[in-house]
Order: sequence, then C-alpha cells, then structure tokens
Amino acid sequence: MLNLRLNYLVIPLLAVIAASAASYFAETGRILNNSIDLPIWTPPNSFAGILVTIVFLISAVSVLIIWNRYSTQKNFKLIIGLFILSAIVNIGWNILFFDQHQLALAFFQSVFLISNIILLIVLIWRFCPLAASFLLPYSLWVLFSIILTLNVWAIN
Repeated sequence: MLNLRLNYLVIPLLAVIAASAASYFAETGRILNNSIDLPIWTPPNSFAGILVTIVFLISAVSVLIIWNRYSTQKNFKLIIGLFILSAIVNIGWNILFFDQHQLALAFFQSVFLISNIILLIVLIWRFCPLAASFLLPYSLWVLFSIILTLNVWAIN
C-alpha cells in the first residue's frame, strides 16, 4: 500500500503558490519593462516565469527531503523558517522590483535573499548534501537576479 504523506502534496502546492505569487507581480513588470532601460541580456518574462517555477519546485524537493528524513535535526524549525522566509522575500522582491519600481530596495532585498539561501545551504549541507544541492539552482538564479537588478538600477 502506498504511504502518501500529506506533506508530499502540501509542500509542492505551497511552492507553486509562492511561484505563482512571484509571477503575478512579475507580470506587472511588462509595464516597467516598457518604461525603463534594460540590459540587452535581460531574459524574457515568459522564460523567467518558467525558471522561477522550476526553481521553486526544486527547492520544494529539498524541503521534502528535510521534512521527511531530518525533522529531528537540531535546526529543523530554523531551516523550515528560513525556507518560508526565502519564499516571502522572493515574492517581496517581485513586488519591489516590478510592482513598486523600487530598484534600490529590490537590490538590497535580493542581497538579503541570497544571504538567506546561503545560510540554508550551509545549515543543510552538514547533514544532507543532497537536499542542500537542490538549492544551488535557486542560489544561481538569485545571483543572476542581483546582477540584473543592480544593472537596471544603475542605468535608470
């Protein structure tokens, strides 16, 4: 008999909700993209939306591994809290950058986000390198986002 835990549904669902919220605010970026100068290497909105969804789902795999195998770890609650904070800060970046057009604040928010992700990777790597490695694509995307945000801020 299949042993299906509720978190196998809830965690990916929350990741999709977070990615959808981020994408919702990114959609308002179409107006922003038409009103400011962007670097030529700025990815199209559709590509970024797909990539963000993939990154959130890969991160959800990391959460699932931690939740199901390592819930007795000393820092479990802190790690789960950092995952939640990461999703909130990511959505917040989309609000600041796309909806509010606050490029400087968005830049500093993205620096905070990468710090949060690096802390997650360090904390998780100690007991589960596999789960930590699932956060590497997320960190790479955020590093790209930091560079893009800084460039957009600088040229506008």
